[in-house]
Amino acid sequence: MIVPTGDMIIENKGLLKAYLASCVGLGLYDTKNQFGGILHILLPEPVCDIPDSHVTYYARTGIPLFIEAMKTRGTRMEDMIAFIAGGALVNPLTPHEMNLNIGHKTLEITLAAMKRYGIPIKMLEASGVNPFCMILNTDKGTCVIEPIITRTEIKKVSETHISLEQITAIIDQLIPVPQTTFSIAHMLSDENVNITSIANEIKKDQVLSATVLRLCNSSYLGISRRIASIDQAIVYLGSKTLIQMVITAQAEKIYQSSENGYSLSRGGMYHHALATARLSERLAKICGYNEPDIAYTAGLLHDIGKVVLDQYIADIQPMFYRLIHDKNEDSSMLERSIFGIDHCHAGLVLTERWNLPDIIKDAILFHHSPASAKDNKNLVNLVYLADVFTDKFLSGLEIEKTSSAGMKESMHLLRLKPQQIYEQLSVIADVF
Repeated sequence: MIVPTGDMIIENKGLLKAYLASCVGLGLYDTKNQFGGILHILLPEPVCDIPDSHVTYYARTGIPLFIEAMKTRGTRMEDMIAFIAGGALVNPLTPHEMNLNIGHKTLEITLAAMKRYGIPIKMLEASGVNPFCMILNTDKGTCVIEPIITRTEIKKVSETHISLEQITAIIDQLIPVPQTTFSIAHMLSDENVNITSIANEIKKDQVLSATVLRLCNSSYLGISRRIASIDQAIVYLGSKTLIQMVITAQAEKIYQSSENGYSLSRGGMYHHALATARLSERLAKICGYNEPDIAYTAGLLHDIGKVVLDQYIADIQPMFYRLIHDKNEDSSMLERSIFGIDHCHAGLVLTERWNLPDIIKDAILFHHSPASAKDNKNLVNLVYLADVFTDKFLSGLEIEKTSSAGMKESMHLLRLKPQQIYEQLSVIADVF
Protein backbone atom coordinates (compact mmCIF):
# COMPACT_ATOMS: atom_id res chain seq x y z
CA MET A 1 0.00 0.00 0.00
CA ILE A 2 1.31 3.43 -0.97
CA VAL A 3 1.36 6.11 1.74
CA PRO A 4 0.63 9.40 -0.10
CA THR A 5 2.55 12.57 0.65
CA GLY A 6 1.21 14.24 3.79
CA ASP A 7 -0.62 11.13 4.98
CA MET A 8 -0.15 8.40 7.57
CA ILE A 9 -1.24 4.76 7.45
CA ILE A 10 -1.07 2.17 10.24
CA GLU A 11 -1.48 -1.54 9.44
CA ASN A 12 -0.99 -4.89 11.18
CA LYS A 13 -0.07 -6.81 8.04
CA GLY A 14 1.36 -6.24 4.59
CA LEU A 15 3.82 -3.75 3.12
CA LEU A 16 3.62 0.03 3.36
CA LYS A 17 5.58 2.13 0.84
CA ALA A 18 6.48 5.82 0.73
CA TYR A 19 8.35 7.45 -2.16
CA LEU A 20 10.71 10.02 -0.69
CA ALA A 21 13.01 12.78 -1.88
CA SER A 22 12.84 16.04 0.07
CA CYS A 23 10.00 14.53 2.11
CA VAL A 24 10.80 12.49 5.21
CA GLY A 25 9.32 9.08 5.93
CA LEU A 26 8.90 8.09 9.57
CA GLY A 27 8.12 4.42 10.19
CA LEU A 28 7.05 3.29 13.65
CA TYR A 29 6.71 -0.35 14.70
CA ASP A 30 5.29 -1.93 17.81
CA THR A 31 7.67 -4.80 18.61
CA LYS A 32 5.26 -6.41 21.09
CA ASN A 33 1.93 -6.22 19.25
CA GLN A 34 3.58 -6.45 15.83
CA PHE A 35 2.02 -3.68 13.79
CA GLY A 36 3.28 -0.41 12.44
CA GLY A 37 2.81 2.52 10.14
CA ILE A 38 4.42 5.25 8.08
CA LEU A 39 3.99 9.00 8.29
CA HIS A 40 4.95 10.67 4.98
CA ILE A 41 6.01 14.17 6.04
CA LEU A 42 5.97 16.98 3.46
CA LEU A 43 7.26 20.02 5.39
CA PRO A 44 8.94 20.88 8.72
CA GLU A 45 6.28 23.04 10.37
CA PRO A 46 3.28 25.22 9.49
CA VAL A 47 3.78 28.96 9.17
CA CYS A 48 0.13 29.83 9.89
CA ASP A 49 -3.08 28.23 11.11
CA ILE A 50 -3.84 25.03 9.22
CA PRO A 51 -6.99 22.92 8.81
CA ASP A 52 -7.19 19.62 10.68
CA SER A 53 -6.77 17.77 7.39
CA HIS A 54 -3.26 19.26 7.01
CA VAL A 55 -1.88 18.28 10.43
CA THR A 56 -0.05 15.25 9.04
CA TYR A 57 1.67 17.33 6.35
CA TYR A 58 4.13 18.76 8.89
CA ALA A 59 6.72 17.14 11.15
CA ARG A 60 5.95 19.46 14.07
CA THR A 61 2.23 18.60 14.15
CA GLY A 62 2.13 15.23 12.41
CA ILE A 63 4.58 13.26 14.57
CA PRO A 64 2.67 13.75 17.87
CA LEU A 65 -0.55 12.77 16.07
CA PHE A 66 1.14 9.69 14.60
CA ILE A 67 2.42 8.57 18.00
CA GLU A 68 -1.00 9.09 19.60
CA ALA A 69 -2.58 7.03 16.81
CA MET A 70 -0.12 4.22 17.55
CA LYS A 71 -0.89 4.43 21.28
CA THR A 72 -4.61 4.31 20.54
CA ARG A 73 -4.00 0.99 18.81
CA GLY A 74 -2.36 -0.34 22.00
CA THR A 75 1.29 0.62 21.63
CA ARG A 76 3.41 1.48 24.67
CA MET A 77 6.23 3.97 24.16
CA GLU A 78 8.85 1.46 25.34
CA ASP A 79 7.75 -1.04 22.66
CA MET A 80 8.22 1.31 19.67
CA ILE A 81 11.13 1.48 17.27
CA ALA A 82 11.60 3.95 14.44
CA PHE A 83 12.80 3.90 10.85
CA ILE A 84 13.61 7.20 9.12
CA ALA A 85 14.36 7.97 5.48
CA GLY A 86 14.30 10.88 3.04
CA GLY A 87 15.13 14.52 3.57
CA ALA A 88 17.23 14.62 0.43
CA LEU A 89 18.35 17.78 -1.31
CA VAL A 90 17.59 16.44 -4.78
CA ASN A 91 20.06 17.70 -7.37
CA PRO A 92 21.23 20.89 -5.61
CA LEU A 93 22.41 23.33 -8.25
CA THR A 94 21.83 26.83 -6.98
CA PRO A 95 22.26 28.85 -3.77
CA HIS A 96 18.50 29.31 -3.81
CA GLU A 97 18.04 25.57 -3.40
CA MET A 98 20.49 25.46 -0.51
CA ASN A 99 18.36 28.12 1.18
CA LEU A 100 15.30 25.96 0.50
CA ASN A 101 16.75 22.79 2.02
CA ILE A 102 13.41 22.01 3.60
CA GLY A 103 14.11 18.29 3.74
CA HIS A 104 17.02 18.85 6.14
CA LYS A 105 14.83 20.95 8.43
CA THR A 106 12.12 18.29 8.40
CA LEU A 107 14.70 15.65 9.24
CA GLU A 108 16.06 17.69 12.16
CA ILE A 109 12.59 18.01 13.70
CA THR A 110 11.92 14.30 13.19
CA LEU A 111 15.19 13.24 14.83
CA ALA A 112 14.61 15.63 17.73
CA ALA A 113 11.12 14.20 18.23
CA MET A 114 12.44 10.63 18.45
CA LYS A 115 14.96 11.73 21.06
CA ARG A 116 12.29 13.60 23.01
CA TYR A 117 9.90 10.62 23.00
CA GLY A 118 12.69 8.16 23.72
CA ILE A 119 11.99 6.03 20.63
CA PRO A 120 15.15 4.23 19.41
CA ILE A 121 15.97 4.62 15.72
CA LYS A 122 16.49 1.19 14.16
CA MET A 123 17.41 2.51 10.70
CA LEU A 124 18.34 5.94 9.36
CA GLU A 125 18.87 6.50 5.63
CA ALA A 126 18.54 10.22 5.09
CA SER A 127 19.87 13.35 3.41
CA GLY A 128 21.89 12.84 0.22
CA VAL A 129 20.63 13.89 -3.19
CA ASN A 130 18.66 10.91 -4.53
CA PRO A 131 15.01 9.84 -4.11
CA PHE A 132 14.27 6.51 -2.43
CA CYS A 133 11.39 4.19 -1.63
CA MET A 134 10.82 3.29 2.03
CA ILE A 135 9.16 -0.12 2.50
CA LEU A 136 7.93 -1.16 5.95
CA ASN A 137 6.91 -4.78 6.49
CA THR A 138 4.22 -4.50 9.16
CA ASP A 139 4.21 -8.28 9.70
CA LYS A 140 7.88 -8.61 10.59
CA GLY A 141 8.89 -5.11 11.64
CA THR A 142 11.59 -4.86 9.00
CA CYS A 143 12.29 -1.87 6.79
CA VAL A 144 13.99 -1.59 3.42
CA ILE A 145 15.12 1.68 1.87
CA GLU A 146 15.98 1.35 -1.80
CA PRO A 147 16.09 3.34 -5.05
CA ILE A 148 12.66 4.03 -6.56
CA ILE A 149 13.62 1.88 -9.54
CA THR A 150 16.08 -0.86 -8.65
CA ARG A 151 19.42 -0.22 -10.25
CA THR A 152 20.02 -2.15 -13.44
CA GLU A 153 23.13 -2.25 -15.55
CA ILE A 154 23.13 0.79 -17.82
CA LYS A 155 23.37 -0.35 -21.37
CA LYS A 156 23.55 1.86 -24.42
CA VAL A 157 20.03 2.99 -25.26
CA SER A 158 19.61 2.77 -29.00
CA GLU A 159 18.36 5.93 -30.67
CA THR A 160 14.78 5.65 -31.90
CA HIS A 161 14.00 8.89 -33.65
CA ILE A 162 10.27 9.45 -33.83
CA SER A 163 8.83 10.99 -36.97
CA LEU A 164 6.06 13.56 -37.15
CA GLU A 165 3.88 10.93 -38.81
CA GLN A 166 4.34 8.60 -35.83
CA ILE A 167 3.49 11.40 -33.40
CA THR A 168 0.38 12.29 -35.40
CA ALA A 169 -0.73 8.66 -35.41
CA ILE A 170 -0.35 8.45 -31.63
CA ILE A 171 -2.30 11.68 -31.15
CA ASP A 172 -5.13 10.33 -33.31
CA GLN A 173 -5.37 7.34 -30.96
CA LEU A 174 -5.64 9.51 -27.84
CA ILE A 175 -8.92 10.46 -26.27
CA PRO A 176 -9.81 13.71 -28.04
CA VAL A 177 -10.69 16.79 -26.05
CA PRO A 178 -14.50 16.68 -26.11
CA GLN A 179 -16.30 19.44 -27.95
CA THR A 180 -18.09 20.17 -24.68
CA THR A 181 -14.86 21.52 -23.18
CA PHE A 182 -14.34 23.95 -26.05
CA SER A 183 -17.99 25.02 -25.98
CA ILE A 184 -17.82 25.85 -22.29
CA ALA A 185 -14.53 27.70 -22.71
CA HIS A 186 -16.05 29.90 -25.40
CA MET A 187 -19.12 30.53 -23.24
CA LEU A 188 -16.99 31.71 -20.34
CA SER A 189 -15.30 34.29 -22.56
CA ASP A 190 -18.72 35.84 -23.11
CA GLU A 191 -19.52 38.13 -20.17
CA ASN A 192 -23.24 37.97 -20.98
CA VAL A 193 -23.50 34.20 -21.09
CA ASN A 194 -26.36 32.61 -19.17
CA ILE A 195 -24.81 30.44 -16.47
CA THR A 196 -27.59 27.88 -16.97
CA SER A 197 -26.37 27.28 -20.50
CA ILE A 198 -22.97 26.24 -19.10
CA ALA A 199 -24.62 23.68 -16.85
CA ASN A 200 -26.71 22.36 -19.72
CA GLU A 201 -23.62 21.96 -21.89
CA ILE A 202 -21.84 19.88 -19.22
CA LYS A 203 -24.93 17.73 -18.66
CA LYS A 204 -24.85 16.63 -22.31
CA ASP A 205 -21.93 14.35 -21.41
CA GLN A 206 -22.94 12.01 -18.57
CA VAL A 207 -19.45 10.64 -18.00
CA LEU A 208 -17.99 14.14 -17.90
CA SER A 209 -20.72 15.27 -15.50
CA ALA A 210 -20.01 12.41 -13.10
CA THR A 211 -16.25 13.03 -13.18
CA VAL A 212 -16.71 16.77 -12.62
CA LEU A 213 -18.95 16.13 -9.60
CA ARG A 214 -16.40 13.72 -8.14
CA LEU A 215 -13.68 16.35 -8.47
CA CYS A 216 -15.94 19.04 -7.01
CA ASN A 217 -16.40 16.85 -3.92
CA SER A 218 -12.74 15.90 -3.60
CA SER A 219 -10.72 16.91 -0.56
CA TYR A 220 -8.46 19.38 -2.34
CA LEU A 221 -11.32 21.79 -3.12
CA GLY A 222 -12.24 21.83 0.56
CA ILE A 223 -15.99 22.40 0.07
CA SER A 224 -17.80 21.92 3.40
CA ARG A 225 -21.06 20.73 1.84
CA ARG A 226 -21.58 17.96 -0.68
CA ILE A 227 -22.29 19.11 -4.22
CA ALA A 228 -24.91 16.86 -5.82
CA SER A 229 -25.48 18.50 -9.20
CA ILE A 230 -23.78 20.60 -11.86
CA ASP A 231 -26.20 23.45 -11.04
CA GLN A 232 -25.07 23.40 -7.41
CA ALA A 233 -21.44 23.34 -8.52
CA ILE A 234 -21.87 26.58 -10.44
CA VAL A 235 -23.60 28.24 -7.49
CA TYR A 236 -21.01 27.22 -4.88
CA LEU A 237 -17.83 27.20 -6.98
CA GLY A 238 -18.41 29.81 -9.65
CA SER A 239 -18.06 29.36 -13.39
CA LYS A 240 -14.24 29.69 -13.56
CA THR A 241 -13.61 26.99 -10.97
CA LEU A 242 -16.13 24.78 -12.70
CA ILE A 243 -14.33 25.06 -16.04
CA GLN A 244 -11.13 24.10 -14.21
CA MET A 245 -12.88 20.94 -13.07
CA VAL A 246 -14.05 20.21 -16.63
CA ILE A 247 -10.49 20.51 -17.97
CA THR A 248 -9.14 18.52 -15.01
CA ALA A 249 -11.63 15.73 -15.70
CA GLN A 250 -10.46 15.56 -19.31
CA ALA A 251 -6.78 15.64 -18.29
CA GLU A 252 -7.35 12.78 -15.85
CA LYS A 253 -8.64 10.60 -18.70
CA ILE A 254 -5.68 11.36 -20.93
CA TYR A 255 -2.89 11.08 -18.34
CA GLN A 256 -4.27 7.90 -16.80
CA SER A 257 -4.50 6.20 -20.17
CA SER A 258 -0.78 5.62 -19.75
CA GLU A 259 0.96 3.11 -17.47
CA ASN A 260 4.50 1.76 -17.00
CA GLY A 261 6.13 4.54 -19.01
CA TYR A 262 6.73 7.88 -17.36
CA SER A 263 4.46 6.97 -14.41
CA LEU A 264 6.20 5.33 -11.47
CA SER A 265 2.94 4.71 -9.62
CA ARG A 266 -0.70 4.43 -10.59
CA GLY A 267 -1.91 7.79 -11.89
CA GLY A 268 1.57 9.24 -11.46
CA MET A 269 1.54 11.59 -14.43
CA TYR A 270 -1.94 12.88 -13.59
CA HIS A 271 -1.15 13.56 -9.92
CA HIS A 272 2.08 15.34 -10.88
CA ALA A 273 0.17 17.48 -13.40
CA LEU A 274 -2.59 18.29 -10.91
CA ALA A 275 -0.09 19.25 -8.20
CA THR A 276 1.76 21.49 -10.68
CA ALA A 277 -1.54 23.09 -11.69
CA ARG A 278 -2.49 23.87 -8.11
CA LEU A 279 0.92 25.31 -7.25
CA SER A 280 0.99 27.34 -10.48
CA GLU A 281 -2.35 28.87 -9.57
CA ARG A 282 -1.25 29.69 -6.01
CA LEU A 283 2.03 31.28 -7.13
CA ALA A 284 0.15 33.26 -9.79
CA LYS A 285 -2.06 34.82 -7.11
CA ILE A 286 0.94 35.68 -4.92
CA CYS A 287 2.98 37.36 -7.63
CA GLY A 288 0.02 39.29 -9.03
CA TYR A 289 -0.41 37.40 -12.30
CA ASN A 290 -3.90 38.47 -13.31
CA GLU A 291 -5.07 35.15 -14.78
CA PRO A 292 -4.50 32.44 -12.15
CA ASP A 293 -7.09 30.23 -13.86
CA ILE A 294 -4.88 30.22 -16.98
CA ALA A 295 -1.90 29.32 -14.78
CA TYR A 296 -3.88 26.37 -13.44
CA THR A 297 -4.73 25.12 -16.93
CA ALA A 298 -1.15 25.58 -18.16
CA GLY A 299 0.18 23.67 -15.15
CA LEU A 300 -2.31 20.88 -15.73
CA LEU A 301 -1.35 20.46 -19.38
CA HIS A 302 2.38 21.21 -19.18
CA ASP A 303 3.43 17.55 -19.48
CA ILE A 304 0.76 16.47 -21.98
CA GLY A 305 3.49 15.61 -24.49
CA LYS A 306 4.58 12.74 -22.24
CA VAL A 307 1.42 10.89 -23.22
CA VAL A 308 2.66 10.98 -26.82
CA LEU A 309 6.11 9.55 -25.97
CA ASP A 310 4.95 7.23 -23.21
CA GLN A 311 4.91 3.99 -25.19
CA TYR A 312 8.54 4.56 -26.20
CA ILE A 313 9.60 5.30 -22.61
CA ALA A 314 7.87 2.11 -21.45
CA ASP A 315 10.36 0.05 -23.47
CA ILE A 316 13.37 1.61 -21.70
CA GLN A 317 11.88 2.79 -18.39
CA PRO A 318 14.48 1.49 -15.88
CA MET A 319 17.43 2.57 -18.01
CA PHE A 320 15.87 5.95 -18.80
CA TYR A 321 15.28 6.60 -15.10
CA ARG A 322 18.84 5.62 -14.16
CA LEU A 323 20.34 7.70 -16.98
CA ILE A 324 18.55 10.80 -15.73
CA HIS A 325 19.98 10.41 -12.24
CA ASP A 326 23.39 9.04 -13.15
CA LYS A 327 24.04 11.68 -15.79
CA ASN A 328 22.35 14.41 -13.72
CA GLU A 329 20.70 15.58 -16.92
CA ASP A 330 17.42 17.36 -17.61
CA SER A 331 14.96 14.71 -18.83
CA SER A 332 13.98 16.70 -21.91
CA MET A 333 17.61 16.75 -23.08
CA LEU A 334 17.82 12.98 -22.68
CA GLU A 335 14.58 12.55 -24.63
CA ARG A 336 15.96 14.58 -27.52
CA SER A 337 19.15 12.54 -27.61
CA ILE A 338 17.22 9.27 -27.76
CA PHE A 339 14.07 10.10 -29.71
CA GLY A 340 15.03 13.23 -31.61
CA ILE A 341 12.16 15.07 -29.87
CA ASP A 342 11.26 15.85 -26.26
CA HIS A 343 7.89 15.84 -24.53
CA CYS A 344 7.74 19.65 -24.71
CA HIS A 345 7.78 19.65 -28.53
CA ALA A 346 5.54 16.57 -28.67
CA GLY A 347 3.08 18.49 -26.49
CA LEU A 348 3.23 21.42 -28.88
CA VAL A 349 2.26 19.18 -31.81
CA LEU A 350 -0.65 17.80 -29.81
CA THR A 351 -1.96 21.21 -28.70
CA GLU A 352 -1.74 22.51 -32.25
CA ARG A 353 -3.93 19.62 -33.34
CA TRP A 354 -6.35 20.53 -30.55
CA ASN A 355 -6.16 24.23 -31.48
CA LEU A 356 -5.40 25.37 -27.94
CA PRO A 357 -4.47 29.03 -27.26
CA ASP A 358 -0.89 30.21 -27.88
CA ILE A 359 -0.45 31.12 -24.23
CA ILE A 360 -0.97 27.46 -23.23
CA LYS A 361 1.31 26.29 -26.06
CA ASP A 362 4.14 28.50 -24.78
CA ALA A 363 3.86 27.06 -21.25
CA ILE A 364 3.99 23.53 -22.64
CA LEU A 365 6.89 24.21 -25.02
CA PHE A 366 9.14 26.17 -22.65
CA HIS A 367 8.44 24.77 -19.16
CA HIS A 368 11.89 23.10 -19.17
CA SER A 369 13.63 26.15 -20.69
CA PRO A 370 11.83 29.31 -19.49
CA ALA A 371 14.67 31.61 -20.60
CA SER A 372 13.90 30.66 -24.22
CA ALA A 373 10.34 31.98 -24.12
CA LYS A 374 9.83 35.24 -26.01
CA ASP A 375 6.17 35.69 -25.13
CA ASN A 376 4.07 34.93 -22.04
CA LYS A 377 7.22 34.89 -19.90
CA ASN A 378 5.41 35.24 -16.58
CA LEU A 379 3.19 32.24 -17.20
CA VAL A 380 6.05 30.11 -18.52
CA ASN A 381 8.16 30.88 -15.45
CA LEU A 382 5.25 30.21 -13.10
CA VAL A 383 4.75 26.74 -14.56
CA TYR A 384 8.50 26.10 -14.57
CA LEU A 385 8.83 26.90 -10.85
CA ALA A 386 5.75 24.87 -9.96
CA ASP A 387 7.11 21.93 -11.95
CA VAL A 388 10.53 22.10 -10.24
CA PHE A 389 9.04 22.12 -6.74
CA THR A 390 6.45 19.44 -7.49
CA ASP A 391 9.21 17.22 -8.87
CA LYS A 392 11.32 17.72 -5.74
CA PHE A 393 8.61 17.13 -3.15
CA LEU A 394 6.42 14.53 -4.88
CA SER A 395 8.98 12.02 -6.04
CA GLY A 396 7.81 8.56 -7.02
CA LEU A 397 5.00 9.85 -9.24
CA GLU A 398 6.70 10.00 -12.62
CA ILE A 399 10.08 10.02 -14.35
CA GLU A 400 11.06 13.66 -14.47
CA LYS A 401 14.03 15.92 -13.94
CA THR A 402 13.61 19.60 -14.60
CA SER A 403 16.87 21.52 -14.29
CA SER A 404 16.64 23.99 -11.45
CA ALA A 405 19.43 26.18 -12.81
CA GLY A 406 16.87 28.81 -13.82
CA MET A 407 15.19 29.12 -10.43
CA LYS A 408 16.94 32.32 -9.40
CA GLU A 409 16.05 34.13 -12.64
CA SER A 410 12.45 32.91 -12.52
CA MET A 411 11.95 33.96 -8.92
CA HIS A 412 13.49 37.36 -9.67
CA LEU A 413 11.24 37.87 -12.71
CA LEU A 414 8.11 36.99 -10.73
CA ARG A 415 9.30 38.79 -7.57
CA LEU A 416 8.86 35.64 -5.52
CA LYS A 417 10.85 34.87 -2.39
CA PRO A 418 11.69 31.36 -1.13
CA GLN A 419 9.50 31.79 1.95
CA GLN A 420 6.49 32.66 -0.22
CA ILE A 421 6.87 29.42 -2.16
CA TYR A 422 7.37 27.42 1.02
CA GLU A 423 4.11 28.76 2.43
CA GLN A 424 2.18 27.35 -0.56
CA LEU A 425 3.77 23.90 -0.87
CA SER A 426 1.04 22.15 1.11
CA VAL A 427 -1.32 22.45 -1.89
CA ILE A 428 0.63 19.80 -3.78
CA ALA A 429 -0.28 17.15 -1.19
CA ASP A 430 -4.02 17.73 -1.65
CA VAL A 431 -4.16 15.97 -5.01
CA PHE A 432 -4.41 12.37 -3.75
